[in-house]
Amino acid sequence: MVLSISEIFENEPGKGINAAPYEAEALINFTGPPGSMTGVYYGLMFQLGKWGFQTAKVDEWINVSPVFKQYYELTLQQKQALEMQIKAGLGQIATAIHDYELVFHDLRKYREFLDHFSFIEEGKRLIKEGKKEEGEKKEKEGEQTLKAIFIDEVDVHTDLPNTPIALRSIVGRWPTIIADFMRLDDSDTNPQKIKDKYHISEAQGVVLATKNKLFIEWRDKLFRPTVEERYDRILRLTESRKFSIDEYTRMLKPVVARFKMMRDALETPGGRADTITSFFRPDAQAFSIDFMRLWAWKPFSPSEKYKITREFLDEISPRKAGFTKEEVEELTEIFKNKEEKGLSYDEKMFLHDKKVLALPVEPSVGHKDDDVVRQFFDSKDGKPSKIEREYNVKIGIEDLFDARSRLTESYRRRAADAWSPETGAYKATASGRWAVPGEGWVFSPYFVFIDLPLQRTMLKIPDGSELEDLWIENLRTVTKTQNVIIVHLLEVIAREKQLENYISQLVGETGGKDLKDFRSLKPIEELKKEEYPQIFGELKKIKEKEPTDLTKPIKKIKHVLGDVLRSFGLTTPFVDYLRARGPYEFALDDRLTEIYQPGPGELFSTVKNYLLQAIGVPGVRW
Repeated sequence: MVLSISEIFENEPGKGINAAPYEAEALINFTGPPGSMTGVYYGLMFQLGKWGFQTAKVDEWINVSPVFKQYYELTLQQKQALEMQIKAGLGQIATAIHDYELVFHDLRKYREFLDHFSFIEEGKRLIKEGKKEEGEKKEKEGEQTLKAIFIDEVDVHTDLPNTPIALRSIVGRWPTIIADFMRLDDSDTNPQKIKDKYHISEAQGVVLATKNKLFIEWRDKLFRPTVEERYDRILRLTESRKFSIDEYTRMLKPVVARFKMMRDALETPGGRADTITSFFRPDAQAFSIDFMRLWAWKPFSPSEKYKITREFLDEISPRKAGFTKEEVEELTEIFKNKEEKGLSYDEKMFLHDKKVLALPVEPSVGHKDDDVVRQFFDSKDGKPSKIEREYNVKIGIEDLFDARSRLTESYRRRAADAWSPETGAYKATASGRWAVPGEGWVFSPYFVFIDLPLQRTMLKIPDGSELEDLWIENLRTVTKTQNVIIVHLLEVIAREKQLENYISQLVGETGGKDLKDFRSLKPIEELKKEEYPQIFGELKKIKEKEPTDLTKPIKKIKHVLGDVLRSFGLTTPFVDYLRARGPYEFALDDRLTEIYQPGPGELFSTVKNYLLQAIGVPGVRW
């Protein structure tokens, strides 16, 4: 859905333009043999790239009649096969997690054993370094635990029939025997010396000497080698299981994406209603309908403005681009954490050079004169922003940075060696043929925007003939300003996040209290920190502050004066200047139709005539 933006500019001239020439809208419908309309569609897509347009698909669905048996069964089989793959993949992930938990339980147990041996070795090292008291304490801590394990899990099984010889069995005869055993060191193996040293009976000394010898042999020749060997094997198995969970998840994501992209029109109430009310008969006619909505945009240069050819894009600070101090700090933290996975050109420039590439109008995402982007991005009073409500996703500052970067990317020439280690800076060329594939982009904040809703119908008539129909309702070209394009890019990102959220939730990478509300979904790491901040650490919260504008009172007086003069019917350029709120064209009554709308109007004719010529209408040239 296209967010409504036009009302913002009705009473605030200069904040932007979102206006379609009256003649730049038409319903187009072609019918031909199978494959002909598909060829027209792909030809147009390639041609838009040659003309320098950026394109984005923002909606799609398919509806196949069961009577169209061959196509219906093929589509159904594909979807069912993907369903089976998803179920099998989720089963593999569940099995891998189960196996991982089992081996990790063993790993934790053997890590505890190795910790005890580590204490003993650490104590010996400290004693050698002259830290006798600290070393003996450390060594004793490890020895005491190992002796407890020996008593509870090894010695307890040494009892003979009708002859109790385990320490826990003979404690009734010598109540202090376990405590005495815990006091022994490795040199205590002579019964007589033990008797004299600990002031006990000779019989008790014999038992303690025998048990101590058994303990030393078990500890050094049986237990420790076994623990080291098993730890090595279990560690390898644990790492393998952990990797398999990530790998199965990665392998499943494209399958889920393919399944989600095969969206049946009947999945939504609107699609079901259209099917019921349409003239097609799914139960009696063989047909298939697929729909796509495409957006395409590129800048154009109105007369008298932005005529200078630019060799390099300006590099400005993020604050001048409109990001607040808190947002800059948050983005810096995000990009630092993301650096190991790889950063984009603009992210590297932001992190290392503290700069961003400038767009024709700055601040491009700011709070000052050009606040259109913020009206759709910012949340107010704890409520979701307009884009979040529309698309049911969470939009953060990184997404706003991404939307802006996608626009700057099309202005600059892509260069692999843009980063110079010698100068420690980035350089980005602009306004060349290489700005986008095909025609280069002029450095202008005014855009031609094409809205292209395409519905293709394949119909099989009972007499055996087939036809293909292409319905475009309506082809439109619109004049838009830079801020509106950034909002549209945020919409594109929101749609991408819808799919990613669906995939992440299905494979268990995200979660939330309300599973139907994707805005509540959060990474598992964040959920852990929210539920147990004392254990996993607290989430870093950053409060946004709107920068103060000291010129606001003066601007308000200017705007009020202009609105009053306009209410008396005065439409001079000076009155338009007083009413202007933003950095874009404000004299719309005089200049819009003559200077700005001819560009989109001509491109509308170009696209329309291309379609007419592609279908074979005689006498048409584009």
